[in-house]
Amino acid sequence: MFYPVIVCTFAGLATALGAVIVLIPGGISEKGLSVSQGFAAGVMLAVSALDLLPESFSVYYTYMPALAAFKAVASLFVIGWIIGNLISSVAVPDNIYTQTDTVSAVRRTAIITMVVMVLHNLPEGMLTIFTSSADLSDGLRMAVAVALHNIPEGMAIASPVLYTTHSPFKAFFAAFAAGMAEPFGGILAYTMLKDIITPAFLNGFMPVVAGVMCRAALCELIPSGINLSNIKHTFYGIITGIMVMAIGLFLF
Repeated sequence: MFYPVIVCTFAGLATALGAVIVLIPGGISEKGLSVSQGFAAGVMLAVSALDLLPESFSVYYTYMPALAAFKAVASLFVIGWIIGNLISSVAVPDNIYTQTDTVSAVRRTAIITMVVMVLHNLPEGMLTIFTSSADLSDGLRMAVAVALHNIPEGMAIASPVLYTTHSPFKAFFAAFAAGMAEPFGGILAYTMLKDIITPAFLNGFMPVVAGVMCRAALCELIPSGINLSNIKHTFYGIITGIMVMAIGLFLF
């Protein structure tokens, strides 16, 4: 159990590395944050479209017809979208900010981004722990792949926190805490929920997370980025986020 936890923790710490990349310049402007919000949206859309949804569909397709597999994934995706709505309205109610208050609006997207990334990291940690326990070399390969796409996720979390708080420590800690959801989720699943967290459960959870991510990207991050500067800067961020994640997923 010791080595799988170390491997999973390594993958989670890459999220903090993403925060360090954001902190090196020392600050972030509204234009830079607009790009960053687009980048975060691109990361979420790419992870959903290129990893979570196809992987879940391929698993369902092994034991049901293609149309039934598609319906299953689509239904779970819609459930995730609804959960995303609940996260937006319950975790960050509209009455805590006004649309004209830029800092408060960005704080809203920062909270939503962190919640979404934690939801994404929890099942990743579970998969990494279980894989490493079965075969440490396979677990290491998975941890490297997870770590590479955790770096841009850390950047996506740290940027709005740095902008709203002007605190490098808070920005770093937010990314670090989200990254630690990986070993936490893995240890929790392995020690307490081993009989509940089955491969079928994890596979069903992936399109739900994709729904939450896509809702956050399309309804929160992209509009926020456009409001901060203009659509051009947000679009640059979206394309960059998609490309970074696509390259990482393709290589590993």
